[in-house]
Amino acid sequence: SSITLKFLFIIALLANLSEGFFLTSKVQISITNSLSNNKKLIIHCKSKNKDLNIHVIQKGETYEFKVENSFWGRTLYFCGFKFDHKLHMFDIYVQSRDDDNCLGYCEWEITESGPCLTYNPHRGIYTYCFYW
Repeated sequence: SSITLKFLFIIALLANLSEGFFLTSKVQISITNSLSNNKKLIIHCKSKNKDLNIHVIQKGETYEFKVENSFWGRTLYFCGFKFDHKLHMFDIYVQSRDDDNCLGYCEWEITESGPCLTYNPHRGIYTYCFYW
């Protein structure tokens, strides 16, 4: 009926205006400094709308933050990682890539060759590494 179509249109419009209209899940992001030789790691993470500021972590230390998934599946956080006088950029959380594998908790280790994500799905624990 036309009332149903109007109602669905209003819902879609409201959802487009504010993704917070629908219940969304949160994901904990954990980033551990796994660099060799006690190197410090400088981290600066952002999303389109949120700047998480600069953090410095020592070897073995962890920086954590939470992200809220969007209803549309488009949540993206990216980080700059600086060590050895070089800056490396990486998309630390891509909802479409990570949500089904992280199951609410994404555990990253930063190494000289790139970031490694430890997945803990029902299939068992395994690690997947990306390269700079």
